[in-house]
Amino acid sequence: MDFGLKGKVALVTGGARGIGRADCLALSREGAKIVVFDLLADEAEKTVGEIAEGGGEAGAFQVDISDGAAVSDAVKEAAGRFGSIDILINNAAICDTLEVFTRFDDRIWRRDLEVNLTGAYNVTKAVFPLMKKKRWGRIVSMSSIVGMQGGFAQASYTTTKMGLIGLARTLAIEGARYNITSNVIAPGIIGSEIFLSKVSDAMKDQVRRRTLFGREGEVWDVANAIAFLCSEQAKYITGVVLPVMGGLDLFTVLPE
Repeated sequence: MDFGLKGKVALVTGGARGIGRADCLALSREGAKIVVFDLLADEAEKTVGEIAEGGGEAGAFQVDISDGAAVSDAVKEAAGRFGSIDILINNAAICDTLEVFTRFDDRIWRRDLEVNLTGAYNVTKAVFPLMKKKRWGRIVSMSSIVGMQGGFAQASYTTTKMGLIGLARTLAIEGARYNITSNVIAPGIIGSEIFLSKVSDAMKDQVRRRTLFGREGEVWDVANAIAFLCSEQAKYITGVVLPVMGGLDLFTVLPE
């Protein structure tokens, strides 16, 4: 199926690795030009190299998305180089702290809000006028299962992921008259580098058993869903939260 993305320009935040990298590669395979925003400059360049090896076009920009002025400058540079920004994937986020609320570090709270939520606000605010001018755009923001259900010892991460849903739905309302859609992906347990390398074997087994398929999802499960939401086939879908969780969000008792 042709998703109608050939020649479109897609900006992916946090595109250096994990789900963000898969997003970049999936959109490139659909013919989009890719702009990678990430603090990890060397790894972002590796993503660009993979895209180039596959015959695609991409560029990497080292950007702190919590810095609004830096984001504005980088978006202008990227749009000047590639012609515009048609697609935005708000993927970048920090999730490195597990602590109960009464002991939660105020500095971590502020940092996570600045990156995970305000960062998405900064990038979207810089890109939205370009989409309005072209009267076409696709915005997909990355929430999480905790953004729908809450998460133990994850006060800041959960709050930012819930906040992204509110931001995305407001953008859906304001963007519709310009043919801009805004949707949310909510992954469950995905086999990214972080899950595979930093989660204990016991915890992996526990969460795998909670899914209907008995396994974690792949980064491509998320990336392919994002590619669809960016497609012409999804032009009438906006303001939705799409779970990619393998049934992890369902209350299910399976027979032995």
